[in-house]
Amino acid sequence: MFSRRGFIKRAVLAGVLLASGSDASAGMPVRKGTRTTLCTLYRAVNGRPDENLAKVIEMMGGVETLIGSDDVVIIKPNAQWWNQGAPNLLALKTFIDAIMSRPGGFFGEVVIAENCHRGATPWKSLNSGWAHSFQWNSDIPRVENLNDFSNHLKKKYGARFSTVHWIDVAHGGRRVFGPADGSGYVYCDGTGGVPLITCENGSKGEKFRSTIMTYPVFSTDKGTIIDFKNGIWKKGAYTGQPLRLINFAAMNHHSTYCGATSAVKNYLGVVDLSGGPDPHIKGLLTGGYYNFHSFPFDKWAPGPERGMLGKEVGTFMKTIRRADLNITTAEWVGLSSRTDPPVARTRAVLACTDSVALDYHAAKYILYPNSRIPVHNPDNKSGPLHHYLLKCAEAGGFVYDEENVGIKSFNFRTGSFQKDDELIVLGDKRWGNNIKPLLKYFILKYFIG
Repeated sequence: MFSRRGFIKRAVLAGVLLASGSDASAGMPVRKGTRTTLCTLYRAVNGRPDENLAKVIEMMGGVETLIGSDDVVIIKPNAQWWNQGAPNLLALKTFIDAIMSRPGGFFGEVVIAENCHRGATPWKSLNSGWAHSFQWNSDIPRVENLNDFSNHLKKKYGARFSTVHWIDVAHGGRRVFGPADGSGYVYCDGTGGVPLITCENGSKGEKFRSTIMTYPVFSTDKGTIIDFKNGIWKKGAYTGQPLRLINFAAMNHHSTYCGATSAVKNYLGVVDLSGGPDPHIKGLLTGGYYNFHSFPFDKWAPGPERGMLGKEVGTFMKTIRRADLNITTAEWVGLSSRTDPPVARTRAVLACTDSVALDYHAAKYILYPNSRIPVHNPDNKSGPLHHYLLKCAEAGGFVYDEENVGIKSFNFRTGSFQKDDELIVLGDKRWGNNIKPLLKYFILKYFIG
C-alpha cells in the first residue's frame, strides 16, 4: 500500500499534469514584427549545447569579431546554483575553447569570475554550483560542478585561464579605493577620491531608499590587475589593454517578487551585497546606502517601488560597465525552482549585446510557454519581470520593445532558419517527485498573478 505521503505526492503530481495539459495551446505569446532593428538577437535551438553555442557565434560573424587577440576576457556565469540554475557547462566550455583557439591566435587571458555570496570560501559551499554536484546540465564527462570545470580548463590552458571569487566585504573581502590598494571592492560613495554614483527609488519618507554602485578589483593567476570599471592596471597606470565582459547566464523561475532570472539579474553576482537582503535588519553597505538586494526588495518580498532591480542594474551598466555580449543557455529551464524539477529541456542558446532584449525574448518564448506561470510573462504588466526589464531599459538605454529587435534563429531539427511564428520553444518536461516544487508550481500558475 502507498503511504499517506506517497499518496499525497501522487495526487499532487496527477493534478499538476492534468492542469498543465488543459491549456497547452491557449494564450501562447505572439511576436510583433520587427519595425526598426536597434539590436539583433541570435539563437540556436534543438542542437547539442556545444552545437547551439557554436552556431550562435558563427551567426554573429565568428569569435574573432567578438574577441581580440590580446583581450582580457571576464566571463561572469551564475554560479550560485547548480543544475538548471547555472549555465550549461558544455556550452560555457565551448565558448572558452573558441576564444583560446580563435583565428589569428589568442595571447590574452580568460577569467571566470563571480560573487555567489556564499561567504568567505564559496568554492567550498555545497549551497552553490562550485561544490554541489550537477545531476544535469554539465554534459562534460567527469565534470560534476564548477570546481571540476575550472580545474579541467586550468590543466588545459595554464596561466591563460583563471578562476576568481569576488568576496563581499562583510565576509572577508577588503574595501579598496582603486587598484593601487590591491584586490577588493570599490564603493562609489564619494569618499577616498571615488565618485558618488547612486540610484534612488523615488519614494518619500520611510519608503525612500538609495543604493550605490560597487565593483571589484582583482588579480588573475598571471598577475594581471583588473579594475572592473576602468580596465587593466600595471605599474601605477591603466594600460589600455582591451577588457571584455561576457555575461553568461541561465534562464529560470526566480520568485514572486522577481519573476524570472537571467542576464539582467546576473549582475547581482558582480556587486557587493554586504549587509544582507533585509532592509529592516542591517541591509546597508555603508552610511545610509542599501545594497543591490535590500534596495529593491523587502528581503524575499517586493519593495516600496516596482522595477528597482532593473533601475539599479541599468544604472550599473551605464556608469560602471556593461557586458560586451550576453549569452543565455537554456538547455534546461526551471519552472518553479533553480535546482529541482519541474524543468523543461528546451535545448537553446541565445546571445545579444542587449541584456534587456535577451531576457525579454528568453522569458516570452522559452520560459513562459513551458511554465505558463504569469510572473514569467514579460508582457504581464502586473508582474515584476515586466517592471524590472522596463526600468532597466530606461536607466541603461536598452531595448525593451521587441519591435526594435531583429531575430536570427537556427533550428538544428529542420536545418533551417526560423520565422517569427516559429520562435516558441516547447521542451520535454521532467516533473520529478518532490512535492514542494510541484505544489509551488501549481500555486504560481493558478493563484499568483
